[in-house]
Amino acid sequence: MDNLDRQQEHPKLDTSNYIVRAGLSADPDLRHRNIGTDLTEYPHSSDILAEINSGKLLMVDSRRRNGLILIKRFHAEFAGPGAAVGGAFDVDSQQAIPVGDFCLVCAQSPEARQKALGIRRHWVRLTEQLTRKPVALERAQIILTQFEQYFDSETVAQIPDEVLALLVGVFPQTIRVARQIDN
Repeated sequence: MDNLDRQQEHPKLDTSNYIVRAGLSADPDLRHRNIGTDLTEYPHSSDILAEINSGKLLMVDSRRRNGLILIKRFHAEFAGPGAAVGGAFDVDSQQAIPVGDFCLVCAQSPEARQKALGIRRHWVRLTEQLTRKPVALERAQIILTQFEQYFDSETVAQIPDEVLALLVGVFPQTIRVARQIDN
């Protein structure tokens, strides 16, 4: 059954106006601010996806409790604070789900871009470690625990089961069961 969890192709989620927030401190209508870097807040996930698909290499703001879940064809990736997104790495992204107090920034130097790429690699490896668990329910419980440790339980509750399932290669029903066990 676990192999089936990994092999199932998930239908495209309707998250065009879906944004998971954990208490924004800025005005939601504010789209651009300059504080030494190009800082952009996005009210819609479709705006984020367009920015990522533009080819620019951006990074998730490292000074905020936020992240971005990038939905690819058969899986999803989480890019946490400081991680690079966009460029040539995410052209296959079909959707982008912001989590927390989300904000993207432009890396201003080659060193900053290099560091952001290393941080993205770190987040991918961390997720890979979670998916090594052979039991689907364990993977579901671990991803929920990890997200609740970093964000709060209310924020994690807003993330669709289908999205979390794509992160760790399980069925959405497995995430629902894990949520019930945790409660």
